[in-house]
Amino acid sequence: MSILKSTLIILLLALSLHARSIEDIKKSGEIIIAVYKDFPPYSFKQKGVAKGIDVDLGKKVAKALGVKPVWYFTGFDEDLAADLRNTISRGNKVHKNRADVMFRIPYDYAYMRLTDKQTGELQNDMVTIKGPYQSEKWVIATHKEIIPKITTLGIFAYQTVGVEVDMLPDLHLSGFARGLIRKNVKHYRNFDDAIKDFKLGKIDAIAGLKTQLEYMLKYKDNKDKYYMSDSIPMMKSIWDLATAVRSNYRALSYFIDGVIEKAYKNGEIKDIFNKYGVEYMPPIAKTQ
Repeated sequence: MSILKSTLIILLLALSLHARSIEDIKKSGEIIIAVYKDFPPYSFKQKGVAKGIDVDLGKKVAKALGVKPVWYFTGFDEDLAADLRNTISRGNKVHKNRADVMFRIPYDYAYMRLTDKQTGELQNDMVTIKGPYQSEKWVIATHKEIIPKITTLGIFAYQTVGVEVDMLPDLHLSGFARGLIRKNVKHYRNFDDAIKDFKLGKIDAIAGLKTQLEYMLKYKDNKDKYYMSDSIPMMKSIWDLATAVRSNYRALSYFIDGVIEKAYKNGEIKDIFNKYGVEYMPPIAKTQ
């Protein structure tokens, strides 16, 4: 009896830690949706209420399932593979909770096929990535009166540019031309601080995600003040974003893919981006 009891307890614990099937989600009346915290306009809290592009998309998924969305706000770990482990495949190191789905995951074949250098195993074999809903890219915004256009990064040998530390623009700009412009690359731990300094004119330019810069600078209303590049010269800077679900619940992943496809075709995703004052870039996967 004690062995049976122990086995039952272990089984119940295992089930409680796992992501869930569509049937389990419907039965519970809620879906746990992971989004990044303090990451406007994608996902953030305003007076305690969840807001953002990914939050609005998550609400559509929940509505299609006939359940309530429960937000799992998560921070950035050392890399995306760690984010997926902590949020989807294995669960948080502290509270062990898992989300049913996570938004803002790169939809890239090369990334999906990445292997662990030590084991040779796929880094992301525990998750399935589907439902591309947006393309995103790195760009540079400038004060138009100081830098009206960027044709070469060499301009930053004379002008300053702010970057968030350890992000791709930081690595690219700091290493450009063997460090030619490194002295003028200003590093920030918090992207909000970089935005503040840029608005105050303490730096001449700022590198970041196009959608985020558009939102934080209210770019649509300030095109007379700011210039925004199409990309960062000499850097691959555009990719699709999608959703991740634990690989043993592929039916849920396909269901979410269908919800996103419908919202894409009827213009609802574009409307969400317009709501936050940013330009919608359709995913490359849907336009090729």
